[in-house]
Amino acid sequence: MPSVELQQLATRLKLHPVIVKLLAQRGMQEQKKVEEFLQPSLASLPSPLEMGGMKEAVSLAGRAVLAGEPILVWGDYDVDGTTGTALLVSFFRELGGAATYTIPNRITHGYGLHVDLLRSLAPVNPDHKTLLITVDCGISANEEILAAQKMGFRVLVTDHHEVPEGIFAADAILNPKQSACTFPTEELAGVGVAFYLACGIRQYLREKGYFDEGRSEPDVRDLLDLVALGTIADMVPLGKVNRILVKEGMQRIEQQKRAGISAMLEVAGLLNSQKKTISAIGSGDIGFLLAPMINAAGRLAEAALAVQLLLNRDRGQAKELASELLLLNNERKKIGQDVYARAVTLKELQKSYNDKCLILKGDFHHGVIGIVASRLVEKFHLPTIVFGQEKDSQGRMVYKGSGRSVPGINLHAALEGCSETMIRYGGHAMAAGMSVSEELFEQFSRRMNEEINRQIKDIDLVAPLIIDLEAEIDEVFSADCSRQMQLLEPFGPGNRSPVFCTRNPELVETRVIGAEGAHLKISFQTSNAIQKGVGFGFGSYLPELRQNNNPAIAYTPMVNRYRGIHTWEVRVVGIQLPQNQHIQKVSI
Repeated sequence: MPSVELQQLATRLKLHPVIVKLLAQRGMQEQKKVEEFLQPSLASLPSPLEMGGMKEAVSLAGRAVLAGEPILVWGDYDVDGTTGTALLVSFFRELGGAATYTIPNRITHGYGLHVDLLRSLAPVNPDHKTLLITVDCGISANEEILAAQKMGFRVLVTDHHEVPEGIFAADAILNPKQSACTFPTEELAGVGVAFYLACGIRQYLREKGYFDEGRSEPDVRDLLDLVALGTIADMVPLGKVNRILVKEGMQRIEQQKRAGISAMLEVAGLLNSQKKTISAIGSGDIGFLLAPMINAAGRLAEAALAVQLLLNRDRGQAKELASELLLLNNERKKIGQDVYARAVTLKELQKSYNDKCLILKGDFHHGVIGIVASRLVEKFHLPTIVFGQEKDSQGRMVYKGSGRSVPGINLHAALEGCSETMIRYGGHAMAAGMSVSEELFEQFSRRMNEEINRQIKDIDLVAPLIIDLEAEIDEVFSADCSRQMQLLEPFGPGNRSPVFCTRNPELVETRVIGAEGAHLKISFQTSNAIQKGVGFGFGSYLPELRQNNNPAIAYTPMVNRYRGIHTWEVRVVGIQLPQNQHIQKVSI
């Protein structure tokens, strides 16, 4: 029930009743909380110096800029790593620094620092130092950092993954998960940590008088488009700090100041004939359209292609690169569908159905195993690790895996409990990567299940479909409500997209669409008009819907941009037929 204070604020701001109920349900009853949520301000961000290690980090990087020393940015090959790499490289280049970058190949090098690749990039004279800055990696790479320092690198680690125990060799570390760090949130993405480093360096150089000699001072707000891309893609919780960064960053994406992002918007079909965004960019556009294109570079080719696109200032060249990424992503989808089908078959052939962690290995493409693991989690509601296989330099079989978890199960903690069975591992609670030798694979699988079992206790692995409100479709899809729904963006962990329920809607069209009739095309008669909708993965419900025309439908609003025109559609996310006790959701 909305508080009196919230109702008064809603009247003043002319908020739709559905929006008011959603705010109240999410614990925003006081004026200050509501205003901070609906109108987050960059002025509310914590200072860079609140992050543990920032003083040492900015001193190290600032001195390198002042001395004109070379800077090498080493990023991960996912969206978080590539956007963070592009952010720091563009920032240093705007400062006038000599910044280059490298992204390891997912297949040949694997995650994190790689000694052989470092050696090829090391200073010719070890006494002439190069600053090596890691982005979204490095916190578990102590041996590689020691080797890099012997080669002539000073090493600054920026990361957001779990911090291992022990003494760390890096010259400076930025990671909000460090035990001594008092930064207000541990949940920054890697690109968010990189952004805070840029803010800290600018402040350091300002105090040193670097900009007093006619040098232009970078506007760090122009980096927030990259922060929004990487943060949404990495699915970190959208608490106060991340919400501010992403909300502002999404507006920067719409402004299209960056040629590479403008090109991606165009090839993804998000621009009209005047090259303007068809409608406001939402977190779904980033998560389902833009981020997969960036990710496809690292999955099937070289992730450096994505960085090249994000740094490119020539709109013609950017369009060519974006089109290349679009083709790679289409190919990635086909490979992913094949690997997923094979993995499901493999799961069904497994003898043990008591395992609480689904572990599969096979001749799977390394570039898609993480995506496949995510889909298997949705289907089977179990923590899942999918392994591809390869031979090491001695010809021995090694399995490289990518794991995804379910809420309540800390995947990284489980891996720590069986660390002696792996060659290497890293990650966080919900996602991780690891390498396991053929000899220890069965031992790893057994130990991993034991560790997951210790955590499960009373956890329900089948995540329920949470309904926010019962509301009629014409109420949610009214002009005021659908427009104000965008005030609640960005959606993601910690601020999920609202789900509504309507009972006994009038269905005027039901038919299947897509390959093998997998999806459901469905339209609803409302008091004012016919509202179109789609249910991805609900194609099998068609016969029962035609026999029982009074289901309960769980749904969420979805933007449709067809031929440059913006419309709202009903996205069906759950169906309850009369014979069922609960609303059913599906995994696709």
